[in-house]
Amino acid sequence: MTGETILIVEDEGLIALHLTELLENAGYNIAGPAYSGERVLRDIASAPLPDLILMDIALAGSLDGIETARQIRSKYPIPVIFLSAYSNQNRIDEAHAVSPFGYLTKPVMQDDLLAAIRGALDRTAA
Repeated sequence: MTGETILIVEDEGLIALHLTELLENAGYNIAGPAYSGERVLRDIASAPLPDLILMDIALAGSLDGIETARQIRSKYPIPVIFLSAYSNQNRIDEAHAVSPFGYLTKPVMQDDLLAAIRGALDRTAA
């Protein structure tokens, strides 16, 4: 069991549920899921900070995941891993400009997701 807390930011309920179950089974505590960038920014200011954020790029609301991550990273040293159905190079480049700790294309394989999370958490702890 790992015990770290991961905030899931995903506006598709079934995907959020799947990620929650997968990560809880791997021993992580789950915060969220949150469905919009606005909600995340509001909640993160008043809740205990998560150890990592798993962020979809396309979110409900006016803020996408990239802008949400940009605002979070300007205030908090929380690693962000992007999940996206986008494989468009311009979107990938835009996401990388926010300094994410990973970018995984949906559908993501369980082993790839867990390896990316562990790697980001280990780099943050170092």
